[in-house]
Amino acid sequence: MFRIDGPVRNEALNLAVVMNTLHVSEKKACSLLDSLDRRTACEPLLDDIQSWQELLNIPRTSIVNEYEKARDAFTSLHATDEIIRLGNPDYPVLLARTDEAPRFLYLRGRIGLLRDIRTVALVGSRQAGDEGKRNTERVARILGANGIIIVSGLAKGIDVTAHRTALDNRMSTIAVIGTNLNQYYPHENMEVQKQIEHDGLVVSQFSPATKTERWFFPLRDGVMSGLSQATVVMEAGETSGALKQAQYALKQKRLVLIPQNVFNIPTISWPAKFEKLGAIRVKTPSEIIDVLSTHKVYRLDRPKSDLSYNLFAEDDLIVADAVPEYEV
Repeated sequence: MFRIDGPVRNEALNLAVVMNTLHVSEKKACSLLDSLDRRTACEPLLDDIQSWQELLNIPRTSIVNEYEKARDAFTSLHATDEIIRLGNPDYPVLLARTDEAPRFLYLRGRIGLLRDIRTVALVGSRQAGDEGKRNTERVARILGANGIIIVSGLAKGIDVTAHRTALDNRMSTIAVIGTNLNQYYPHENMEVQKQIEHDGLVVSQFSPATKTERWFFPLRDGVMSGLSQATVVMEAGETSGALKQAQYALKQKRLVLIPQNVFNIPTISWPAKFEKLGAIRVKTPSEIIDVLSTHKVYRLDRPKSDLSYNLFAEDDLIVADAVPEYEV
């Protein structure tokens, strides 16, 4: 059973109670929470029910009922799950730099993956064609072979193809989901999600006490982009949700890459529009590596006693032997 102990877990639970009780957004609920004494906000709500009643301006019994329901939902998390808070040292630095960073992240799996900034998101259509899936497999393999963590959203089509490729090749992958950790959506991807819980990392910005809404998935895209140094849109129609992530990525000043074959589809115009906004077209999987290297995405600053180095130095690249070259 998941234990609700410590200030971070108590604050996360209290925030969920505020959101559920008043039916407000996280931003509004955080504002209310921040108006409380810090100690009150981070301790069990029932320890100071008077302060919460004054804040929420609703009957005490209603607050207690909502708290107990939310507490039951939190205790249903796995004992090994974690909650991390924005502003704490363990919060992922890439995401923390964005406006889309949620106050809390709920984590299940290899939490250490969040400390690695070698992350690239592969996204695209839920109704992806065979070519789009094949290209996603090729790109995922070549990225993973170069030590890059594959990030995606566990949706049908492109997302689950990217995750499966990483898992099948024993490469690291992070799934950023639009539900809470205890939900498996879509149901057909349940086994993949469970495997990622064991071999990779599942990330949610939504508390276990939250009822999933349709608009959670676009919110998730902002977090997925924020966790990634670059987003590759493998295939997408004019109204695909993947384009929302591309918009977030450009806003967050992250790289957006689009395969050449997507530009060749006569029925869509978004690739040219995004290219004008700063997206980069790529012809082969190894060209993605070249772009990442050229833009110094993975250049790490070492102490003055050491030299800065690029993780994609020529000696580290194994694309020629890892996967045959294809146009994408």
